[in-house]
Amino acid sequence: MDRSTLRSTLLELMQQETWESFEGISDDVNLRTGLKLDSVDLLSMALQAERKLGVAIQSRDFESVNTLGDLLDMLQSKLADKHRAKAA
Repeated sequence: MDRSTLRSTLLELMQQETWESFEGISDDVNLRTGLKLDSVDLLSMALQAERKLGVAIQSRDFESVNTLGDLLDMLQSKLADKHRAKAA
C-alpha cells in the first residue's frame, strides 16, 4: 500500500473514531495537541488499523509517534514487515 492510500485509510479511520473531518491536514500536525486525540482515540484507531491492514500494533509502537507523519511511518513499517514475512 502506498503512502497516499495509507494516509487516506488512516484519515478515514480517524474520522470514524472522532466524527471529525481531517481533510487537508499536514503530516507534521501533532496527534494529541493539533488533532485533540487522546490515548483512547489512539487505541481505538490502532485496533481498527490492525483489522483493516492486517498488522499487529503494540502499545510500545506508539512511543515515538507524535505526528500524523510518525503514525504513517509506523504503519508503513508494519506493512513492510508483513510483506517481508509473506515473501520469506
